[in-house]
Amino acid sequence: MVSSTRDPGMAVILVNYRGAHDTIECLASLFSGDTIPYVIVADNASGDGSVDRITAWADGEGSVPVANPAHANEAYDRIERPIAYEVLGPDELQEGVRKPLTVIETGGNLGFAGGNNRGLELALNNPEIDILWLLNNDTIVEADTVRKLREAFVSAPQHAMLGTPIRLYHDRDRHQLLNGMRFDKWTGAAAGIGGGSPIDGPFDRDAVIAQSDFVCGASLAVTRDFVEDVGLLEERFFLYYEEIDWAMRARGRHQTGFADQAVVYHKEGASAGSASRLSRRARSPLSEYHHIRSKMIFCRKHFPALLPLYFAQNLAILARRVARRQPAQARAVLRATFGLPLD
Repeated sequence: MVSSTRDPGMAVILVNYRGAHDTIECLASLFSGDTIPYVIVADNASGDGSVDRITAWADGEGSVPVANPAHANEAYDRIERPIAYEVLGPDELQEGVRKPLTVIETGGNLGFAGGNNRGLELALNNPEIDILWLLNNDTIVEADTVRKLREAFVSAPQHAMLGTPIRLYHDRDRHQLLNGMRFDKWTGAAAGIGGGSPIDGPFDRDAVIAQSDFVCGASLAVTRDFVEDVGLLEERFFLYYEEIDWAMRARGRHQTGFADQAVVYHKEGASAGSASRLSRRARSPLSEYHHIRSKMIFCRKHFPALLPLYFAQNLAILARRVARRQPAQARAVLRATFGLPLD
């Protein structure tokens, strides 16, 4: 049995799409921590038995599928199971989160924004909840991460949005990034702060905050007041740019901070096949399509005068994909640029 306390004022939201193995490992890290929040898993119609596998683990069946032996944690074997849970449909969110673990069957593949929004709706219907933490399902946390995140909000109540240090799950001595990213409106590109830096290297917390144009969506915590004022995530994006849009909508009204002691490990792109400068992995066609599509939606919404520039950049990306003999990626770029469906 793991000795821990409850934080009934925090809800963590994970979106699952055919990633039960990652989700269970993330759940194990959360439920073996010294402070346990409410945990909500929004399953985007995985159709692969994900919900059954997640609830079976909560019932006490099976062990945790640890993807990197370096993260093997004996505390996982001491989690008190069964864990109380309930499975809800999209029309059953009005009662609010009640169990330590809730699985929402969203009814369709709603993407990152839609899945998280169903979790946000459920959490907000519990008046005790004041902190809402969007956490990628392909992450794990350290034993004190939830507590450190809460402490960061308490110590700086002026901050309504916080990120965390995100370390690479498969290279845990390096950061994927610190807190968030710098955004270049002229290119629509974002660069992670401190990407690739060693975890024992020094960094200036205030400097990181100053550089953070937005908090990375892999680990993004906000207050209830933030969501009630700014609104839910924009579901048109499906994947990518949701957190940039959230930050743009909140600009001048809510401050961003940095929970620099709340450590998260990320498998980096496991769920969507995202590109990675650190691993030199190319984008999958799905990731390519949604990145370009969301970039164009974002540009039309916030910088419409730059549409010709974004369009020209997409053509340059298309030419590179053709030159690299990546026909599936090239097709994805072309169709996303002109607002056509991928298939």
